[in-house]
Amino acid sequence: MSLQESLPRHSTLVQNPEISSPSDLTFEDFANQPEYIDVNRDLIKRLFSHIPQRFFHVDIATGTGLVPKLLMQLSQERGHNGKIIGIDPNHTSLEIARRTTPQSDKVDVLYLEGFGQDTEKLVRGKISPYGVDSVSIHDALHEIRDEQDKIATVQSMANILKPGGVFSFNSAFTTEALKVDVRGWAGWKIKAMQILKGDRDRQVSTMAIHTPDKYKTMLIEAGLNIINEAQNQVTLSKDALKAISKYPAFVKGVFEDMIGQEKISVENKSQALIQALDERNIAQLPRIWYELVAQKPLAPAFSHNR
Repeated sequence: MSLQESLPRHSTLVQNPEISSPSDLTFEDFANQPEYIDVNRDLIKRLFSHIPQRFFHVDIATGTGLVPKLLMQLSQERGHNGKIIGIDPNHTSLEIARRTTPQSDKVDVLYLEGFGQDTEKLVRGKISPYGVDSVSIHDALHEIRDEQDKIATVQSMANILKPGGVFSFNSAFTTEALKVDVRGWAGWKIKAMQILKGDRDRQVSTMAIHTPDKYKTMLIEAGLNIINEAQNQVTLSKDALKAISKYPAFVKGVFEDMIGQEKISVENKSQALIQALDERNIAQLPRIWYELVAQKPLAPAFSHNR
């Protein structure tokens, strides 16, 4: 059955004890899943191989602080020292990040509230006028709905890089990500809609899913050179799927093309997704993360000094 087919009206939503209030709906649970940590750690390791022993990093859409924490771990292991600024528009996620990021004698971390397209303004006076050594935006660029804001975010990040500085990006929402176990992902969504007694609205515009080349072009047009490109297939366990079902942005994306979805609370939508996993006996689902590492070219005036 495809996503385009109408959904029969049956099933009853069972109250889920795993979700008790809106405060339980954050990215924190998913950010703590081993699969998600591992896929991001692999990318950060590639980034880390290009940064100096004393570094300054800016992480956009930092969420609950996973990237800063991974950088701190690597710095501890490899004897690096640095400063990190994590930026995110979600106040709740930043509070979690501040609470859960450990103290370190090697790395200082500062979290700021704001949007990626405002990066230059947010870090003004907090970084060297010459720029930073590295920047990152993991699993977030696809969530920026406006295309010009996407482009502005990438350009703003590129602008604060030093010549030779590096940029890491990944996304589990590209056309490639949707090519593995299409039936499994579609079946999960359809069952959740059935539980909510919903039908698909074919007229609704959903979140744009870009090709990998679209994202690569964004970085290149921002003046960066691609130095590493990869696709990383990850098997998400049932626990991970339950965890992502508690992330409001994911929940919104699943149901935004369901008729009458605006009348259903995010808590009930989340519960329906988790219940659907059980009703369809879904134990795991694969997903492809598309990954890029890019570098800002050395300016001619600096090329013989580095």
